[in-house]
Amino acid sequence: MVTNKKQWWGLLVIPLELLIGNVLFPLLHVDKNPKIALLASTLLFLTGFLVMIYLFRDFLKAQWQLFRQKIFRRLLLSILLVAGAFILLQVVRNLIPSDLLQVRSSTNDSSKTLSSGWVLLAAVAPFLAPFAEELTFRYLLLGSFSSKALQVIMLFVQGILFGLIHWNNFNGNIYAMVPYMVIGVYFGLIYLISKNIWSSIMVHWMLNTMNSMLPALLLLILSLFGITTS
Repeated sequence: MVTNKKQWWGLLVIPLELLIGNVLFPLLHVDKNPKIALLASTLLFLTGFLVMIYLFRDFLKAQWQLFRQKIFRRLLLSILLVAGAFILLQVVRNLIPSDLLQVRSSTNDSSKTLSSGWVLLAAVAPFLAPFAEELTFRYLLLGSFSSKALQVIMLFVQGILFGLIHWNNFNGNIYAMVPYMVIGVYFGLIYLISKNIWSSIMVHWMLNTMNSMLPALLLLILSLFGITTS
């Protein structure tokens, strides 16, 4: 179980991010301007990322020393596991009726009017998110338990919680979060089997990069050549 102050502070990072982003920002009317909202949310995620890195720097360093011993094999395995994650997401989505997966657009959503540079900035949060999320859900909520029975229970608990933190991504559609709950369990299994937090971080980071950062970079490059997408 969580036993020291650093771990308890670490558990507060994501809840505080959600509280500030969903309660404080609207109270301050930050969400009225899409650019200000994007800057504020990016700064919030960056702060959470830096806090988690600071709190668990020793743990991350120690785990990295183990991970890098067979770096090429581990990276190759990570790529295969990312492919598995994409397949798993698609399979779970196919099991859910498509009408239940429909996400209503937010009335304040002006993100489509942002330039490619701002779209790239929007990709920073998912690019950094795997570090705080893996430390929180896989290390603190799952890895803190030595009992096999508790680990099995927490494997599913942390997976469900992982899906629920994507509430804003799907505008509260619980059905659309189910695939991410399954992916949370998938990441948990990677961590439990590998016994190294960098294994799940790497798979999570590659998945997010392919879903957000790479498309944003491509959009920026196209815009530099005067090519626009509709």
